[in-house]
Amino acid sequence: MTILDNGKPDHRTPRFQKQTDDPAGFTTLTAQEREKIREQARLTVLKELQEREEKSLLDIFLKEERQKLIPEEQLMPIWLNLAMHQPHIRLDDKLYLNEVMYDVTASVFAVLAEQMARGWAHEEETEVRDARTRRRAQPPPLSIVNYGNNRQPRGLKTASWGVDSALAEQRAVVVPR
Repeated sequence: MTILDNGKPDHRTPRFQKQTDDPAGFTTLTAQEREKIREQARLTVLKELQEREEKSLLDIFLKEERQKLIPEEQLMPIWLNLAMHQPHIRLDDKLYLNEVMYDVTASVFAVLAEQMARGWAHEEETEVRDARTRRRAQPPPLSIVNYGNNRQPRGLKTASWGVDSALAEQRAVVVPR
């Protein structure tokens, strides 16, 4: 070793032999025993897949039965028409995009309607918009007054005539899924 070698011995990589658990083909199992183990492994994998499928089907059926029997779990449609400064709403790590119809539970509907109304109330109050683009039309009223006047967010009241007529108009425009 010299100074120019930087302390590395001869720049050669050591040669290793690949270590195997079955040196030189030595085994105590016969071909029939190996096939029996392979069959056991195949059956185990099939059983795991079947259990996973049963669990997922059970979850789906439980959700359907809850929606039938529990009023809070029933789905209702909502069309999101957000203000320009809101590209989406994130709720429980799920994105709800603008101008899309969603089927949600009543509690999620209330939150989405509240956020949509707050966004439009904010845009009305501040009147901040891009000068080069046209102003977007507001959606049918979903109780914007709750957030524009008295600012009581927990006193959310949605008029059924406004929601039903707005959804009927929007469903007529939307292309069916």
